[in-house]
Amino acid sequence: MPRKLTRSENMSRIRGKNTKPEVQLRKALWERGFRFRINIDLPGRPDLIFLKSRLAVFVDGCFWHGCPLHYSAPATRQEFWQKKLRDNVLRDIAVDDELISLNWKVLRIWQHDLKDIEPVISEVYELTETPEKTYFHIVSSPMMIAESAAGYGGIQSWLKCCGSIDVRVIGVSGHGSLRPNSRNKPEQIQVICRKCRNICNFKVDRQ
Repeated sequence: MPRKLTRSENMSRIRGKNTKPEVQLRKALWERGFRFRINIDLPGRPDLIFLKSRLAVFVDGCFWHGCPLHYSAPATRQEFWQKKLRDNVLRDIAVDDELISLNWKVLRIWQHDLKDIEPVISEVYELTETPEKTYFHIVSSPMMIAESAAGYGGIQSWLKCCGSIDVRVIGVSGHGSLRPNSRNKPEQIQVICRKCRNICNFKVDRQ
């Protein structure tokens, strides 16, 4: 009988490139006439590159990049996964800063945002036509944000830094999922604001 793989072994088998969400976005953009490049040697190895408009696009998985709506903290090897999460998120921020310093625009798209792909397509179109150098993030619906923030003491508590809702989880105490309907949630989370870089700690409502 085959040995059951550990979570670490399962995670190590998840491909880093050409993931299903990446391929889904590429196909949708290509069908609508967008032309882009992949596998260009830029900081962070963006998933899609629009050379003419100097736009670098990343599709971020909810587990690997600290999604505040869907991150699920493993029950085993918690110290390992906490360090992995923090390293991933801080590396993302460093990559974005480096690209911006090189006069590239950066767009980060959550894996879950591709469930409704039309707003994503519209955002990509707008950014390919926008000359300004800056960082962008497609924000999930206000309802999703409000539901998630309710578990952290309410939206005002969550956004007490600069008012941005572009935050990423960098630390978790305990294990469980941050999904609003999850029966098993972690005890506390630490998030970093992508805009002002402020770090906040929240006790999660486990009711």
